This record gives sequence, C-alpha cells and structure tokens, in this order.
Amino acid sequence: MRKHVGETGERAHTLREWPESEKPRERLLSHGATKLTDVELLAILLRTGARTKERSRTAIDVARELLMSFENSLALLSMRDALELANTSGIGKVKAVTLAAAFEIGRRMQSLPGNDAPLLNNPEAVHKFIMRDFAGEKREVFKVIALSTSGRVKRVKTLTEGTLSASLVDARAVFKFAILEEAASIIVVHNHPSGKLDPSKEDIQITKDLVYSGGFLDIPVHDHLIVGPTGYLSMKNAGYV
Repeated sequence: MRKHVGETGERAHTLREWPESEKPRERLLSHGATKLTDVELLAILLRTGARTKERSRTAIDVARELLMSFENSLALLSMRDALELANTSGIGKVKAVTLAAAFEIGRRMQSLPGNDAPLLNNPEAVHKFIMRDFAGEKREVFKVIALSTSGRVKRVKTLTEGTLSASLVDARAVFKFAILEEAASIIVVHNHPSGKLDPSKEDIQITKDLVYSGGFLDIPVHDHLIVGPTGYLSMKNAGYV
C-alpha cells in the first residue's frame, strides 16, 4: 500500500485503511449523504488525519475535534475563513482551502436566483420532502427543518436518535439551531418505526413546549409531523399547533 504523506511530512491515516463498513465514502455511496453525520461528511472533505509525536488521529478524529471546537455547529464552522481554519490543529492550508470552498459552494447554492429550495407550505409537502430520510429507519429520529421567510428549506438537522422523550428533545438545542440558521420559522419531524401514527403523551408535550418557546422567541413552529412507513400525521391538523 502506498503511504500518504500528510501536511506535517509524516504518514497520516487515510480512510482507505478502514474496514469497508466504517468508511464514510463507502457509507455515502451505499446509504446516501443524508445518512452520514456531520463529522463523517467533514472527514470525507479532510481525506486524511494528522500525526504528531504524541499521537496519530484519523480523519474522523480530526473532523470531530474540529466540529467540537465550534460548539458542534456546522453553521459556526462555515463562518470561519480559510486562514483561521488553517491554524486549527490537524487542518493546515490544503484542508482549510477545501473546507472553505465547500462552505462557499453551499452559500452560493442558497442564494441562487429564483431560489430552488423546496417550499414547505403544507404537511404533504413536508412529508414528500423528508420521507426519504426515514426510509428503513428502525430508531426514532427527531429532525428540525429551518425555513426562510418564504417557507423554503434552509437546512435540516438531526437533533436526537433513539427513544423520543421530552428530556431528549431540548427546546434550547432546537432554537439554537434555528437562530444560527437565521430561520424565520421551523418544522419538526420525528418517526414512529412501528407505523402507528397516534401521538403519544410525550409527542404532545414536546409539541406544546416547542410552540411555546417559538412564540417567545418569535420563531414559529409551523408543524410537527409524525411519519411512519406508510404515512404521516400532522400535529397542526390534529389541533396541537
């Protein structure tokens, strides 16, 4: 195997050396980009890890540490210029330029004339937009959709994975994301893998808490969708929003 010489001049770990099932690139090809975490997507852009006398880090390690240094927020990370990123541990000029270019492409896509981002102005449109993210999902996943003033998608974030509870869905985390994305409003979505779409007491309480918080912050919660393998339920249509 050909050794890869990193920016420090020493051999860095590459994603090629990982088991197939753990490689972010292969996971993207097999499952789609939406199934990858923010850290995995960053690792693909970084390509290699970093090595010092004290330790060696994979691309995943570097990506995780980079994201943590910016409060686990891609939005905050994307605001940094290439020179600042280049001075971050494990990054260097080449990785910094790659990241800065990727972030700029994202910003330009958002500002294209005519704005081709999906318009989510009714529950059916929301379901059509988001249902592929939940295809085959066996766990409960809670997502937040940030919307522009015209009701178009700005960004989608997975907030929690696992059994949904009011303690896991933190209103502060939901609206921190909304504020960072400069969202005019939000829609929240979670799935019931069982296919039963009736809202639980937890679902109702979470909806009430988020609607209350959104009203206080002037970031309305337009809807809370519960999705399943064969359909969806709109908490707004059910009278909870």
